[in-house]
Amino acid sequence: MNLTKKTLENYYKQRNSLYLNKSDLSNRFKEITEIVDLFMKLDIDQKYINEFAPFSDDLLGDNGAGNRKTMIENGVDQVEEMWKLIGGFDGASVQAKYRIISSSRGKNENYYENENYSTAGQNLWANSNFVTNNYPHQIAAFLKCCKEDDVNNYENCIDGSKIVLTWKTDTYLEKDDFFSASKKRLKTRFPPKFLWMWANKEKVIHFMSLMAFRNFLNTTYGKEILKGIDQNYTPESITNMKFDEFTKAWQSISDKILEDLEINKISDSDSKILAITDISKLISIIMIEETDIKNIADLLKTGNQAVILWGPPGTGKTYESMEVVKELLKIDEDSRNEDIENKYLFSKQLKFEKNQGYYEIIQFHPNYTYEDFIGGISPKIDGENVSYELRQGVFYKFCKEAEKNQDPTQKYIFIIDEINRAELSAVFGELLFALEYRGKHINLPHFGSFTIPKNVYVIGTMNNVDKSLVTFDLALRRRFGFFKLMPKLDVIVDVLTDKVEFGSLEKYVIKCKKLNKKIISDLGLGEDYQIGQAYFLKIKDFLSDEENVEITSFDLEKLWVYNIEPLLEEYLGMIIEDDGIKAKLDELKKFFVEDE
Repeated sequence: MNLTKKTLENYYKQRNSLYLNKSDLSNRFKEITEIVDLFMKLDIDQKYINEFAPFSDDLLGDNGAGNRKTMIENGVDQVEEMWKLIGGFDGASVQAKYRIISSSRGKNENYYENENYSTAGQNLWANSNFVTNNYPHQIAAFLKCCKEDDVNNYENCIDGSKIVLTWKTDTYLEKDDFFSASKKRLKTRFPPKFLWMWANKEKVIHFMSLMAFRNFLNTTYGKEILKGIDQNYTPESITNMKFDEFTKAWQSISDKILEDLEINKISDSDSKILAITDISKLISIIMIEETDIKNIADLLKTGNQAVILWGPPGTGKTYESMEVVKELLKIDEDSRNEDIENKYLFSKQLKFEKNQGYYEIIQFHPNYTYEDFIGGISPKIDGENVSYELRQGVFYKFCKEAEKNQDPTQKYIFIIDEINRAELSAVFGELLFALEYRGKHINLPHFGSFTIPKNVYVIGTMNNVDKSLVTFDLALRRRFGFFKLMPKLDVIVDVLTDKVEFGSLEKYVIKCKKLNKKIISDLGLGEDYQIGQAYFLKIKDFLSDEENVEITSFDLEKLWVYNIEPLLEEYLGMIIEDDGIKAKLDELKKFFVEDE
């Protein structure tokens, strides 16, 4: 996300309305706050510390979830609260956006690395291991230690609480050896850092999940802060920093954020603590909302490595596709589009270098054919002469180049915009099989043996209200994962904050949100017929070239006439001729255009 200092300042001004709009996330932050306060007051029972969970009770039974029941049956208090705090639980299920430890098994961000770590012989996710191997009293003991300035170093707090990550059963370890191994591995992981932040929530920025923490560090503003403190700091180095180094670095990072927002100037201590809580909650909410890119990228790496981004028009499906390209190819967020195309766009390359990979983007339409996509015999006109030649299609050439570079770190991403506008079964042909069975060969007419390599990823985009949706048949649907994108109207603030006066911008965003609600209620079209942020951002085409301008009724009327009304008429189809529908459209226009 392109979060800048100014954008954050604007969000901070309208934070209360944001909390109302994101009540689930706001309530989650409040819950975590209450749980930490509860744990800080908890009387520690040393029996849960001296013989920590893996050795004191038969908690490591048949499954991780069963251990929660075992703890409760054994009379342990605050189990549910602990699972929410450190396990990312929301009710009975784990939410990725709330976890504080990655469950990825990738070499750089998991506990397993090259060894087989397990709980009771089971290869459980790191998140499950962490939450099932600790008692609430251990977590409370660690929190309390982090609060005490004279002893809050890693060794003291780990030794005093005995929190652990996993239980290795493939090779038996004595208790002390096991604890030493666990302590070493937890030193750079996020959970101890998370607990330290929350133990010191009155003086440092504290996020409610690993996802929010990582996303913030990777914003424009986050990177600026890191470089301003230490040129060697990067999002990765902060995330993977050892505990004792991290606590010092994070205090400096927090101080800089509080300075930028002038929170450090607040003299009343209670008001200052409240402001620190506010900004921590605000950033957490904003950053958790910005998880689509990571989630799409994760989905793309699973199954058939093919994803359809679908949703109402204007929800940024093509934009998000390119953001996924940047994520997978590890392209710097600040890179110019022209530079990205020159280096990574497949069709622009004269010579293929050994870099992170390449991408291609095409758009389907009703006349798009198998010959365009895969290849075949096509006419060649030379003056008055017509001949025929065998041509390779764009996807065929893309896969053949990817096949030359089977290094899994090199990724080839193929984007098909408006994928459902072509006759898909005819365009894809034999690729239905090849999409599902990566690496297996099929026989193509004219070209012989062909395979879609395992390092090729396919992203399609489609509007869920497009009338050509029916062309997306069931056989092809099961080859793709589907990720729905709905309107994100708060993005309007990010884009227009340097152009539009803040009060006027805030009113505009509220008006856009209300219009979508009226489309659902007044026109009865349903949630899938809401208008995406891209349409509302077209308002900038009608604004003057000056800075800090106000959005006028005249600007709104032009946006309505040229962009919004035609879309609504397309939604309504034949019933637009109904007098009642016409009257409702006129009412919507009056609401949108006129000042309230």
